[in-house]
Amino acid sequence: MAYSEMSIDIDCLPEDQNHRLLPLPTDVSSCNFDADEQKCQQLLMLLDKLMGLCPYCFNNGLMDIDAIIKYFGFNEHPFITTPDPRFLYFSSQVKEALAKCEFMARDRIGPIYMYGPIGSGKTSLVRRLQEKLSQDPRYNVKLLISPNLKSSNAFLRLILETFDVKTERSYTASLNNFEKFLVQQYQDGKVPVLLIDEAQYMNRDTLKLIHYLLNFETNTTKLLQIVLVGQEELGTKIIQYRELASRMFPIAINAMSLDDLKDMISFRLIVAGHNGAIFENIDEAYKTLYAYTKGLPRDAIKVCFELLIELAAQGNKQATAKQVEEIAKGQNLRN
Repeated sequence: MAYSEMSIDIDCLPEDQNHRLLPLPTDVSSCNFDADEQKCQQLLMLLDKLMGLCPYCFNNGLMDIDAIIKYFGFNEHPFITTPDPRFLYFSSQVKEALAKCEFMARDRIGPIYMYGPIGSGKTSLVRRLQEKLSQDPRYNVKLLISPNLKSSNAFLRLILETFDVKTERSYTASLNNFEKFLVQQYQDGKVPVLLIDEAQYMNRDTLKLIHYLLNFETNTTKLLQIVLVGQEELGTKIIQYRELASRMFPIAINAMSLDDLKDMISFRLIVAGHNGAIFENIDEAYKTLYAYTKGLPRDAIKVCFELLIELAAQGNKQATAKQVEEIAKGQNLRN
């Protein structure tokens, strides 16, 4: 569990009669806390880490991301969970997914839905797709983070606003405006591409709108390329909507293999300007990381983020498999 996410009840700390905190006992079994034993253990682990940070903080200033970057000699932090396309590791499945999306968009063949487990890198992939297509002036690429809109009318208005198309009070009139826009784009040699992330939140009504928009086509060409991206529930919803499923191409994003996980960590370190290893026993550490993260990139990145803090606090540059295990357990990951 990351420090910022840890929930600790301060009332369980021992105080004297003047409400000043008393020293903590080193043995959890002697704690007279109201919280359960697990919360006590988490508290002591956190305090132990914070105490370890103190010497480094006093000697070098505030412990923050810049301090981590300076300590390890990075150009930037390699383990931030934001979907920066520069840090997207091109595993075989990522390459295949990008190639398929680009092919479909370039030749206007048909819509795609991409689904996978939480933290498998879907958002980074769709951001990379947006970035790459946008470099070509033929593509008019728009990315929506799917809001939890209940009606197709509200969702249509959002799509039109995204493409700078005038909306009308009438749902039918708005659809007509969008169709005219798509035809004009086709005549101008443009390829409108609509990317929708977090699409698992779409309901049947909004999916019906997607189904209807697929009717905007010539005899040979789709006027609008659509890519839906979401968690595994998205795949389930579309499969249950057979009329829509029959018109879309699926891409399943799975967890990484052990080798891909190793290469991803190494790749992110290289992008950050670091050519060394952050583990002592590389094989054992990676096996431990893989066992707890199940090959999910986001979980692996979060463990490595916290690992760098612990290493800097201890004055070390490489971590053991035991440290990986302890941090993974602290983040509620299970082997």
